[in-house]
Amino acid sequence: MMKFLKRVSLFTTMALVLVISMSSCQSRTISAKENQPLRVKTETIKESDQMNTLNYVGVVEDNSSVALSFSGIGTIERIFVTEGQHVSRGQLVARLNPTSAKNMYDAAESSLKQAKDAYARIKSIHDNGSLPEIQMVEMETKLQQAQSAFNIAHKNLEDCSLYSPMSGIVGRKNAEAGENTIVGKQVVTICDISSVKVRFSVPESEIALIAANCESTIAVSAVGDRKFSGKELEKSVLANPVSHTYPVHITISNPDKELLPGMVCKVGISLGERAQCIVIPIDAVRSASNGLSFVWLVKDGFVKRSFITTGEARGNGVEIRSGLTAGDSIITRGYQKISEGDKISVK
Repeated sequence: MMKFLKRVSLFTTMALVLVISMSSCQSRTISAKENQPLRVKTETIKESDQMNTLNYVGVVEDNSSVALSFSGIGTIERIFVTEGQHVSRGQLVARLNPTSAKNMYDAAESSLKQAKDAYARIKSIHDNGSLPEIQMVEMETKLQQAQSAFNIAHKNLEDCSLYSPMSGIVGRKNAEAGENTIVGKQVVTICDISSVKVRFSVPESEIALIAANCESTIAVSAVGDRKFSGKELEKSVLANPVSHTYPVHITISNPDKELLPGMVCKVGISLGERAQCIVIPIDAVRSASNGLSFVWLVKDGFVKRSFITTGEARGNGVEIRSGLTAGDSIITRGYQKISEGDKISVK
């Protein structure tokens, strides 16, 4: 019995030694892992000398447009243009069925001829002193009425043909042949795109910085990101009551008609001032629980949090107004698993 107890005691002692040994090894392994520096990617900050530019997103609009409609009622006989077609000033665009207008014109012309003949007969009698003055005045009135009716009928017959008042592009066709039209119903829209306007919105905090003589550059992705120089910058004095932004227009010459209404573009407004500024990748900027922005700095191989004040967006980066200086090293990759005071290793 004593031998059995001794054996149990020996096995228990050996088991305890084994457990303590394994625990010690595991602790050393974890401690070794904790002491290993985290691998991150860093970037050294440099000041850049660049033009102070405000960037916006704009939309191309036609310089001017006019919606054409018939001044009378009738049935559209034919439309001579299609959407996207170039038209010249005075070109025939559409025509109403002229039957009713032609009949009214013929009737008015006959009445005018009759009134002229009667006036000529009465006038000869009046000149001989055989006709009272009141009858002569009455005949002159009837002649003027017939002339006015003829002029109206002639105008209605002319209005059956619709002509373009300017040169441009047919932007939209709102009717087809065979439709009945009423006064004011739009038939086609003619757009002038010999020059176009780029419209964009400016926040109220920046509208005072933009002057009429500011240089601007417009990049249009629809034409291969070609860049155009803007001129004649116009800004409205009335703000959008919801977004608190002001609409601004820039005129661009478009002799080749390659810029079309609706194209989206990037607008850069140069304020004409060069300034030394710090720009860092926007991905490196983090947000703290209190809403402030910060970046991770590298100081002597350890991580340090630095709170910053950001400015305008510049491409894929953001301007830093305070919190960083040239020569600082910030972490741009691998910041997801780091915290204040961690030891790091630069990739």
